[in-house]
Amino acid sequence: MRPPAHVRTIRVEATETGPNELQVTGTLLDERPRGERRWPGDDGAKVVHDMTVTLRVRYPDFVITKASGDMATHPYTICPEAVPALEQLVGLSVARGFNRAVQERLGRERGCAHLTALVLAMAPVVKQGAGAAFRGERGAPAASDDLWFINTCQAWRQDGPLHELVKRGDVEGFQALAARPRRSDASSTR
Repeated sequence: MRPPAHVRTIRVEATETGPNELQVTGTLLDERPRGERRWPGDDGAKVVHDMTVTLRVRYPDFVITKASGDMATHPYTICPEAVPALEQLVGLSVARGFNRAVQERLGRERGCAHLTALVLAMAPVVKQGAGAAFRGERGAPAASDDLWFINTCQAWRQDGPLHELVKRGDVEGFQALAARPRRSDASSTR
């Protein structure tokens, strides 16, 4: 079997930088394991894109307070001209309508398709990171909590089994529905 023609790897990390602030850093790496030339000007490099976006996000309103980026590897000298457009994310809330707002500011000729894809991949990590950093993930969520995750997937659909458990405060019910024990350290992940 031949090596893949293209491999994209996205990694996103969220770290609390203060009592009400999260820094979310995403990296995007596009590789062409075969190293084949595909278009005029293509030098056949195996790494095509190596990009980083860093967002500072205020909690609990999820408003972006700072946005920056870097292109360590890119196919054309003019590609980094798209990086300053990331500053247009400042003031946006990573909430309903975020994807559309990102596309309006960074999409198509206004930015870079790869930076835009990275920012969109970072959005769920903002919420998950805030949950881990500021609300904790030790117990079941309470009905009084910010239930931003309702209707984000079929498991968390409104009035579905998990939502009903939240409304009842049924911690044992959550344990009964757990698919597997959570892994406690990164070394045990793939």
